[in-house]
Amino acid sequence: MKIVPRLTGWRRALAIILGAQLLFWGVYVLIVAGLQPAGTLKPYQLPNARTLLASERGEVGAYANGLPGPALLRLPGWQPVILYPARASLLTVDENGVGEGWSITCLEHDCPNATTAYAGPFDRLKKAADWEKFLRFDMVWLVVATEIMMGAALIVLLPVNRFSRLQGITGLLLILVGVDAWLTTFGAESLPYAWFPLLRYGTEYLMLTAAALAVNAFAAWRPREAWAACGCFIVIFVLLLATMIMGASVATIVPWLDAITLTLLLGYGVLALLRMGRKTPGPAIRVLAILLVALASIAFDLFLLPPPVGFALQASVLAPPLTMFGILFEIALQGHRLNQEAEEARSDLERQVLEQDASLLRSSQVLRHQERLIAIDAERQRLLRDMHDGVGGVLTHLLLDVRENRLTAPEIEQGLQSAVDDLRNMASAIDAGNEPVDEALAMFQERMAGRLARSGIALDYSCSLPIPAPSLDVRRLLSLYRLLQEGIANTVRHASATRIDLAVKSGDGDAILVILADDGMGFEPASAISAAGEGRGLANMRRRAVQMGGRLGIESGAGRGTQLTLIIPIAFAAGRKA
Repeated sequence: MKIVPRLTGWRRALAIILGAQLLFWGVYVLIVAGLQPAGTLKPYQLPNARTLLASERGEVGAYANGLPGPALLRLPGWQPVILYPARASLLTVDENGVGEGWSITCLEHDCPNATTAYAGPFDRLKKAADWEKFLRFDMVWLVVATEIMMGAALIVLLPVNRFSRLQGITGLLLILVGVDAWLTTFGAESLPYAWFPLLRYGTEYLMLTAAALAVNAFAAWRPREAWAACGCFIVIFVLLLATMIMGASVATIVPWLDAITLTLLLGYGVLALLRMGRKTPGPAIRVLAILLVALASIAFDLFLLPPPVGFALQASVLAPPLTMFGILFEIALQGHRLNQEAEEARSDLERQVLEQDASLLRSSQVLRHQERLIAIDAERQRLLRDMHDGVGGVLTHLLLDVRENRLTAPEIEQGLQSAVDDLRNMASAIDAGNEPVDEALAMFQERMAGRLARSGIALDYSCSLPIPAPSLDVRRLLSLYRLLQEGIANTVRHASATRIDLAVKSGDGDAILVILADDGMGFEPASAISAAGEGRGLANMRRRAVQMGGRLGIESGAGRGTQLTLIIPIAFAAGRKA
């Protein structure tokens, strides 16, 4: 089975243009020929219908097609009657009527040569008059309402599309089409002024100028061509104005102006759209087809069906609503294409976002791994510094003193014990780091209680912190252990105490209080400041308190024991931990 090849290039363009023409003229023929009232009015045409009037039993009426205004109809045997455009009037018998001839006289304008009068059944003539009213007036009102509403909507919606030049010119064009249709059909009757032809034809040529500007905006705006179109309109308007000033009839030059204007517009439209077709052939071909339909309808009315020719529907009256549907169809196609492009862009964007997410995830994993390595290395360096400053420092000084024979055996034992205790503090801080402070201090109390018991000192521990208790990181916990160990060592060496109390509780605001108290002999803090050993005792404890972001208070007196109160802000501890 042979498959019909898909049309491309000029064949596709020709098929679209011919298809649009066939669609338009098919609809036109359907309305004009297929929807006309059934039957013919020829038997009722005057004067032949006079012989049939006497035999009519129902209502009798009269009707004349193509009237430009009211007309007076005289029939022998019937009273004179006023006929109106697209309306049937009842006839009344005149008992005294005589004469053989009949006449129709237009009251406001000369009757067109194609005007035909009918007399016969009123209902039959009324249908014919209603059909003329539909073609001559209702269709025009439909065009006027449709074009003006669509044009006004496009202009009102200009801010939505960032004041698009094409949308603004198209809106103006649609409004001018509606105004021109109204002036052509109703203007002469509604505006009976001497200068009306200038308004009527000026509006028509302004509409054609707007059509040229719309084609220019659609095909890529070119300022020179826009100024040329406006210049042509100015020349035509000056010719019309000069003709009316000289008192000549505008009708003598309008056919020539129409032919020249339509030829120029058609040629420019074809050239502009062919130029546009190099980049976007699809939209250019469809718009060209719509333009050719509109121009063909105008040419048909001007050259092949000039008025008056009965009351047949003018093609230019039917063209605007049908071309409007074509424009809407083109807009729908453009919207569908834009939606497809937007969907493809969205899919591509989603793909890029997923790739970026995957890349960021890999980068974050690498970054976390590097941060972990950096943290491990920082912790290793910190432990090395702590060991060097703590155990290493104690052992170094002890080694130097042993070499110089400056220490006794008990002093050596005490130095070694201090190094072991600091090493245990480091191990305990690493083990309990970031754990609740109450648990960390409980571990410290359990580790120190046995040693103090051998010296005859009891170590009691109490905690009144809410659960869960705050926590300290390894560095601050190690500083706390060393501070407490320094305080206990001072108590063992100097206080002759029998009891040490270690307590932790909530302080004012966001702080915790660590209290170390003994029942020893006490001392005077003021006098101890200038003592030779203060740098290795109280000064060390104050320094460690500052390292934790807190402060140390010392309360003591002769015979009253000693109490150390360490205040540690929880917010500082949490911030340093984070």
